[in-house]
Amino acid sequence: MPITHDDIEPELSNAQDAFRRGGQTPEEGLDVSSADLVQLRKACRLLSGAERLLEDGHYTLTIEAGFTSIERTLLFWLITEDHHDPSQPPQSHTTAINRSAEVGFISDEVATELEELWKENRAYTYYQDGVATDKRADAMVALADEIHSQTVNLVGLSHECICE
Repeated sequence: MPITHDDIEPELSNAQDAFRRGGQTPEEGLDVSSADLVQLRKACRLLSGAERLLEDGHYTLTIEAGFTSIERTLLFWLITEDHHDPSQPPQSHTTAINRSAEVGFISDEVATELEELWKENRAYTYYQDGVATDKRADAMVALADEIHSQTVNLVGLSHECICE
């Protein structure tokens, strides 16, 4: 028997209203008008969250946040350097990786390895065909942190970074 509207009303309406209405308290640190800084700071929040999730033993979420932080970090660079129109959402989770290689920000080898890592492990772990482990989660946080740190330093906007 399917879940019906009656089964989840009013929660569904409340969620819809929450996304429609303004006047809410935004997440601290993300209240910037620059599209590139929004991506940078989302990457910071994802890294911070990944570290806390790792400490709490939530490895699946840690891995997901690590991959997403890499995506946001690369998108930050692409927008900053005018290689991506922020009004156009990326077509897939690997768009930022591939575009970063196309414009020479990361090598083709790094792009290939990141894309393979994403395809072979992110989706595999996310859909629970694979088992998330502490070592896998820790490695993803370290990789995401290194890509984030190098990108922020290369752009020269470390003062805009809100990583904890």
